[in-house]
Amino acid sequence: MEYNFNQISKTLEKIFSSGFNTERKILAMKLEDLDKITNLQAQEALIIVNLKKAIKNKKIIEFLSGNDASNGL
Repeated sequence: MEYNFNQISKTLEKIFSSGFNTERKILAMKLEDLDKITNLQAQEALIIVNLKKAIKNKKIIEFLSGNDASNGL
Protein backbone atom coordinates (compact mmCIF):
# COMPACT_ATOMS: atom_id res chain seq x y z
CA MET A 1 0.00 0.00 0.00
CA GLU A 2 1.26 3.44 -0.90
CA TYR A 3 0.88 6.52 1.27
CA ASN A 4 1.43 10.14 0.47
CA PHE A 5 3.55 12.42 2.60
CA ASN A 6 0.49 14.27 3.90
CA GLN A 7 -0.99 11.03 5.32
CA ILE A 8 2.33 10.11 6.90
CA SER A 9 2.74 13.60 8.34
CA LYS A 10 -0.72 13.57 9.97
CA THR A 11 -0.02 10.14 11.43
CA LEU A 12 3.34 11.31 12.79
CA GLU A 13 1.67 14.30 14.44
CA LYS A 14 -0.78 11.96 16.18
CA ILE A 15 1.85 9.56 17.47
CA PHE A 16 4.19 12.37 18.57
CA SER A 17 1.39 14.10 20.50
CA SER A 18 0.57 10.76 22.16
CA GLY A 19 4.08 10.55 23.59
CA PHE A 20 5.68 8.28 20.99
CA ASN A 21 8.29 10.83 19.99
CA THR A 22 11.51 8.82 19.67
CA GLU A 23 12.54 5.87 17.55
CA ARG A 24 12.88 3.77 20.69
CA LYS A 25 9.34 4.60 21.84
CA ILE A 26 7.89 3.94 18.38
CA LEU A 27 9.66 0.58 18.13
CA ALA A 28 8.41 -0.36 21.60
CA MET A 29 4.83 0.51 20.68
CA LYS A 30 2.43 -2.40 21.12
CA LEU A 31 -0.98 -3.04 19.62
CA GLU A 32 -2.75 -1.89 22.79
CA ASP A 33 -0.83 1.40 22.62
CA LEU A 34 -2.82 2.31 19.51
CA ASP A 35 -5.76 3.02 21.86
CA LYS A 36 -3.72 5.91 23.32
CA ILE A 37 -3.66 7.68 19.96
CA THR A 38 -6.62 10.00 19.50
CA ASN A 39 -8.81 9.50 16.41
CA LEU A 40 -6.54 6.90 14.84
CA GLN A 41 -7.86 5.60 11.53
CA ALA A 42 -7.24 2.07 10.20
CA GLN A 43 -4.95 3.34 7.43
CA GLU A 44 -2.93 5.28 9.99
CA ALA A 45 -2.41 2.10 12.00
CA LEU A 46 -0.93 0.54 8.85
CA ILE A 47 1.31 3.56 8.41
CA ILE A 48 2.56 3.05 11.97
CA VAL A 49 3.30 -0.63 11.28
CA ASN A 50 5.29 0.34 8.18
CA LEU A 51 7.02 3.18 10.01
CA LYS A 52 8.21 0.69 12.63
CA LYS A 53 9.59 -1.52 9.84
CA ALA A 54 11.35 1.46 8.29
CA ILE A 55 12.93 2.46 11.60
CA LYS A 56 14.05 -1.11 12.26
CA ASN A 57 15.57 -1.40 8.78
CA LYS A 58 17.06 2.11 8.81
CA LYS A 59 15.02 3.14 5.77
CA ILE A 60 13.23 6.23 7.04
CA ILE A 61 13.89 8.35 3.94
CA GLU A 62 12.65 5.58 1.66
CA PHE A 63 9.49 5.29 3.75
CA LEU A 64 8.86 9.05 3.80
CA SER A 65 9.51 9.40 0.08
CA GLY A 66 7.33 6.45 -0.89
CA ASN A 67 10.29 4.52 -2.34
CA ASP A 68 10.17 1.67 0.12
CA ALA A 69 9.51 -1.18 -2.36
CA SER A 70 5.79 -1.55 -1.56
CA ASN A 71 6.45 -1.36 2.17
CA GLY A 72 8.38 -4.61 1.95
CA LEU A 73 11.38 -2.85 3.44
